[in-house]
Amino acid sequence: MNSVPPLTRIIAWVTVCACCAWQSVDGAQLPKRKAGQWLLTTTTDNPKIPPRVVDVCLDEATEALLDRFALGASQKLCSRYDWKDLGGGKASVDATCHLGTMQMTIRGDIVFSGNTAYREEIKTHYDPPLRGKSDAVSVNDGKWTGVCAADMKPGDIVSHPSPTMPIAVRMNLNQAMGGDGR
Repeated sequence: MNSVPPLTRIIAWVTVCACCAWQSVDGAQLPKRKAGQWLLTTTTDNPKIPPRVVDVCLDEATEALLDRFALGASQKLCSRYDWKDLGGGKASVDATCHLGTMQMTIRGDIVFSGNTAYREEIKTHYDPPLRGKSDAVSVNDGKWTGVCAADMKPGDIVSHPSPTMPIAVRMNLNQAMGGDGR
């Protein structure tokens, strides 16, 4: 595995945190993800971008850290964050967030299958357009695959090589986000 430049690390853990923001809302009734190894796959509506696939080793402490980060980020970046718990492991969110001079209007839905799988669909509108594109759709699929691999500890995230990132990237979310760095 190679060392990762700071910007790439930030993008990687922000991506994982975005998948966790559902847990950060007070009163959420969604299942907590089962401790162990998770396979997270993100696809977009851009056919030029291959799916992004990562393995993440989660435990309760890492999940709690991701929750705190997601809640803090939404409070700092979003002027509106409307959450609806739809029951039965389903929820939706409508948010307006700002990153510099860009405003992002976000509409998302998530459906959990118990505590071992979920599917999240997110539609984002960018104003001004991001790289010439005003609207984007992404789908995040998470699946519990079992206990963490012997070479992984809680918080480890390992990307799968792809045509756009031909090397595997490894980092620890706990260390990157100021957790206990187990």
